[in-house]
Amino acid sequence: MQPSYEQLFKENAELRAEIIQLRAENAQPKALVNRLEKIITKLEARIAQLEAQLNQNSKNSSKPPSTDQKTNRSSSPKAENRPYHPGASRQLLPASVVTSHEVRNVEVCPHCHSAMQATDKVLSWQQIELPEIKPLVHQIDLVTSRCPCCHLETRPELKEKEQFLLGPRLEGFINLLMGQYRQGHRAVRTMISALLPNVALSQGLISKVKARTAALLVSSYETLVKAAITTQQPLHLDATSWRHAATNEHLLVLRVGNVIAYALRPYQNGATLKALVGQQIHCLVSDRGLAIHQIKVKIKQYCLAHLIRNIQGQAEQPNISLEDTQRLGNLYNTLQELFKDKHRLEKGQISQSTWQQYGYLNWRYIQEELQELGCWSSTKKLRKFCHKLLKQIKHFRAYLTDPAIPMTNNAAEESLRNLVIVRKLCLGSQSIYG
Repeated sequence: MQPSYEQLFKENAELRAEIIQLRAENAQPKALVNRLEKIITKLEARIAQLEAQLNQNSKNSSKPPSTDQKTNRSSSPKAENRPYHPGASRQLLPASVVTSHEVRNVEVCPHCHSAMQATDKVLSWQQIELPEIKPLVHQIDLVTSRCPCCHLETRPELKEKEQFLLGPRLEGFINLLMGQYRQGHRAVRTMISALLPNVALSQGLISKVKARTAALLVSSYETLVKAAITTQQPLHLDATSWRHAATNEHLLVLRVGNVIAYALRPYQNGATLKALVGQQIHCLVSDRGLAIHQIKVKIKQYCLAHLIRNIQGQAEQPNISLEDTQRLGNLYNTLQELFKDKHRLEKGQISQSTWQQYGYLNWRYIQEELQELGCWSSTKKLRKFCHKLLKQIKHFRAYLTDPAIPMTNNAAEESLRNLVIVRKLCLGSQSIYG
């Protein structure tokens, strides 16, 4: 029996209602799936970010080296084959410097209380002590005399070496404390007062001692500067800021071997450096930030240690991408390999030709990486940094022509270290004496 029209119509309406209900029920799982897909996408991005953080170390990020993961070491450490060092003991001072002498012996036996007899065995013991320090005060009375004829009154003049309050040995001791031992004015005053209780020195007097010493060393200073700029050895040049006579100036250092000369100048420009070192230098080692473009230099070497710090600074920029950070990390590792190869050369593990070959290959890789970063880097600052390095890259690898040319400017920085410490101890003296 065929269904009637009303039955078909009713059945169709029921099916439509059921379809609508199923569609409504299917919409909820579909929305749930879409929401879960978004959560999965966020979690995948978070996992990638965390994995990148786990792969960071002191070479490709700002993390300190102490946070680097250490390699597993064997439980049984290997015994080190250290060279033999002979023992050393303090020798007695000669008899000419002995100020007092005493002979002691045992009179009565501590065991049986018998009289003891001296033998040839003598153990000498010396005790060294500081002498009592008393100031040597030389008083000069200048008697005024009067002429009975013209009634002119006059008195004798002091000699040139007697016109200053302190003697040469005390002045030298003060300069030793401030120069070699890097003591400030207040520390020097305290020490002099402790050694010489009746002598009180003002801070201005100590500044005058420094000025007198500087005036006496002018000729020696000019000789040092001339010896530094006329030699064929590498000349190290560096500068730092300096507060002098209530003005901001620049302290320049020149160093060749053990010869060190300092210069205080109001400006740190090309004309100042040219007037200081001359128009032509055989070999100059400096930072790439100094204005040495007006000086004719046959061999110019820029400090690689500063280059490593500059690369670290670029890697720590906030807007830099992960890919650029990894490239900068590769540059950092390659520069470290250059230093390792130099140490191997100094130890005799590789020959000079092999060292030069490794060096040129590493610098070719560095140049290619800088070109890639200069073209495709995500930040304008990094691209500008790479373009500038590519123009100066020949001055970073000049050391490969001669192993005697240093790779860094550490010699000049070590020479500035003492003065920087003095600058901190003096707390920025505003007087005309420094």
